[in-house]
Amino acid sequence: MKSISDRHKLLAILFVIVSVGISSSLSLIGGLGIEAVSDKLLPIVPLIIILPALNSLVGDYATLIAAHAGNPKERNRSKFDLIKAMAPAIVVSCSFIIISGLFLSSQRGFALHTSFVLTYIAFIILSIIAVLAIMFFLTFLLDKILEEHKLNPDDVLIPIVTTISDIFMLGLIALSAIYIF
Repeated sequence: MKSISDRHKLLAILFVIVSVGISSSLSLIGGLGIEAVSDKLLPIVPLIIILPALNSLVGDYATLIAAHAGNPKERNRSKFDLIKAMAPAIVVSCSFIIISGLFLSSQRGFALHTSFVLTYIAFIILSIIAVLAIMFFLTFLLDKILEEHKLNPDDVLIPIVTTISDIFMLGLIALSAIYIF
């Protein structure tokens, strides 16, 4: 087995530190997006209620996507196989988020009009699909780059894609407050 030189180890460690640091710092963008629309938050109370669940959902599935890309045994499986395996759980999670968000909103006195409910459901479904599609693309692009540089994707991919998935979801909610709701 070939030993990695101390210089390569140091470069790998620095790459991981910088990558994770940049990814974590980027989460500020989501917070700035929410701050920019703070006066418009009342109409999207149902989205605010489910925000932690949405971020958790996209983060968890982004982790699965990254783990799939980083595992040499899984590289030969098609992306379609991964989507097919994840789809039932995504449908259940998405349904639970929609139902619980609407229930909690109604319990807090939020008026749920038919047009709002339909827009709300469409937004949740389309945003989850969009974020996961971006995570597929980003994960497999980063995996190829890391593979070329002989870096272990498990050390880098998961923190990056989960952070970026959170940023995208927060950004979509901020944009929805401006343009949709």
